[in-house]
Amino acid sequence: MPSIETKVTAETADIKVVKEVKEKKEKKEKKEKKEKKEKKEKKEKKARKASSSDDSDDEVKPGFKKARIEETPTPAETPRDTTPEAGAEAVDEIPENLRLSSYKISPSTVAALATRGINALFPIQAETFNYIYNGNDVLGRARTGTGKTLAFALPMVEVLLKENVTADRGRAPRVLVLAPTRDLAIQVSNEFTSIAPNLKSICVYGGTPMHEQTSALRAGVDVVIGTPGRCLDHINRGNLRLDSVRFVCLDEADQMLDIGFAEDMEQVLQHVQTQKESRGPSAPKHQTLLFSATAPEWIKRTVEKYLDPKYINVDLVGNSRIKTNENIRHYAIPSTWQSRKDVIGDVVAVYGGNRGLTVIFANTKAEADELALTDKLRADAKVLHGDIPQAQRELTLQGFREAKVKCIICTDVLARGIDIPMVDLVINCQPPKDVETYVHRSGRTGRAGRKGVCVTFFKAQEEYMIQNIQRRAGMEMVKAGPPQPQDIIAATAQDAADIVAKVVKNVVPMFRPIAESMIAESFNGDATEALAAALAQISGYGAGVQARSLMSATEGFTTMMFRLSHEIQHSGYVRNILTRNFPKLGYEDVKGMRMTKDMMGVVFDVVSEKLVVDDSDNIILAGNKWVDLDNIKLEVCKTLPELEQRMDDRRGGAGGGRGGFGGGRGGGGRGGFRGGRGGGGGGFRGGRGGRR
Repeated sequence: MPSIETKVTAETADIKVVKEVKEKKEKKEKKEKKEKKEKKEKKEKKARKASSSDDSDDEVKPGFKKARIEETPTPAETPRDTTPEAGAEAVDEIPENLRLSSYKISPSTVAALATRGINALFPIQAETFNYIYNGNDVLGRARTGTGKTLAFALPMVEVLLKENVTADRGRAPRVLVLAPTRDLAIQVSNEFTSIAPNLKSICVYGGTPMHEQTSALRAGVDVVIGTPGRCLDHINRGNLRLDSVRFVCLDEADQMLDIGFAEDMEQVLQHVQTQKESRGPSAPKHQTLLFSATAPEWIKRTVEKYLDPKYINVDLVGNSRIKTNENIRHYAIPSTWQSRKDVIGDVVAVYGGNRGLTVIFANTKAEADELALTDKLRADAKVLHGDIPQAQRELTLQGFREAKVKCIICTDVLARGIDIPMVDLVINCQPPKDVETYVHRSGRTGRAGRKGVCVTFFKAQEEYMIQNIQRRAGMEMVKAGPPQPQDIIAATAQDAADIVAKVVKNVVPMFRPIAESMIAESFNGDATEALAAALAQISGYGAGVQARSLMSATEGFTTMMFRLSHEIQHSGYVRNILTRNFPKLGYEDVKGMRMTKDMMGVVFDVVSEKLVVDDSDNIILAGNKWVDLDNIKLEVCKTLPELEQRMDDRRGGAGGGRGGFGGGRGGGGRGGFRGGRGGGGGGFRGGRGGRR
């Protein structure tokens, strides 16, 4: 009979064997799972290579070396408390070419990125890193909101860390970054500080004391970021030495090279070359980097002059016509300037939400100041333009980033490169005159994989500008009417309810007596009605919500449509129907008749006071009830249908010029709405030319 010791040893051995077998099995399964995953990734990568195109714009410079660009999945949507420069997926879900571990990024930088929630690169960052790190000049182009700032900052920092830059007093900078605006320069400076706190950087721009910047430069710095004018001032005064520069980067290069920036920029680049030649062979070779969202024709000449002939062109836009960020939905709302001021607060509420961040672009400083006084924006809106002191601008931007300020009204000072990742809505008070400006303005939203909305207001005579932007940018704006009462209430009621729900419980009893009195005296004992009234007041609509025209945003008008079963030649057909069926509806009560694009309908505005829709959805106009026929139906428009191109876009104004809606200026002209027979002033009524 075996001893107890022998038995225990045998049992222990058996357990050990079982454990080893189990571990081997688990190890084998893990290995097979890993191989299967790698095989799948390899297959997907091969498919991406096959589907991607290397035919990006080759015309920048004949003979340049073009980076191989593969279609790369955009990192997942970034949470609200992270930074937009990279995705935030779990490491095992990140494609290999976007992983930080795939690049020569130091542990200290990886740790700094991790504190900001960054564990992956965006495509423009991944595509340019090795080229910059390995010493190439680079022209980088990508859509707005895709992380261009970190694309040049990250590899430059890693090169400086690799070269063990010493912190000698009085040392000349190794990096010079030029930015078109003070705000963008500050943003780039913050980027360097966040990923490389041990490198000393300074941001120089106008509007601040010169002597403070001078002292910092003479004490010694590693990185200088600034606007061209202020950098040039420091160079000419001998404060800024460029003979040790390793990198010269032009951020938002298209604007840097534009009129007003080109001369200063060229002088700075020439100073770099001159100072290095004066120093002689000991001067380090420098790289020149240009980054932007667009590449106008004239940028090619600058590339030829200042970049190495073997520069790398990394173009993630290429020949694609879609220049705007694909995460942005675009809307165009027709309105007059007067109605625009009234409706803009409702657009913010409906498209941006009370919790969202909104940027409103005005064309002039005066317009921005005027909009800031709009009742529905006054509480949350701050103005940002060139006349605002720099210190106040920085405080406003900081408050906006921290969501303490919900809405900024600005001129194009904010359109170029400023990275505020959580912007939900961009509003253009007028269509920008060029597509590049639209790209940069709309690019303030939809950043880092987040969804965004861009709304552009336009007057009737500006409709061609909307069409031009769509055509040149290769995207579509949805024509939408201004928010209607049901849209506004749906957007604001829940926010108001949330505000009420957050009231501290111990304060409620103090308001109970007046609440009970109000319910009894003002609401006939109906507590629900009283609460609904309170929510309406909190939402800002205690005075009521008026209907607005979907075509012009004018309050007091409702947009309606006659839908026919057949095509018609002009809207006069419908005008005659209105005259016959609603004799008490005056001529002035109906405005803005427009044919639908399919020629089977007419849209028009009617004075809201003359319209009643009863509980059975019957339409009563000026006291007369309408009854639908088989071939013609009347309805209140909830959305704006696609309309026929305006006559004034093709031949003349809708009320003057060569005819138009009411026939020139009377006295014949060229006829009526679609070319009448002359005489009598043209138009539908004759003798009243110029009527819209």
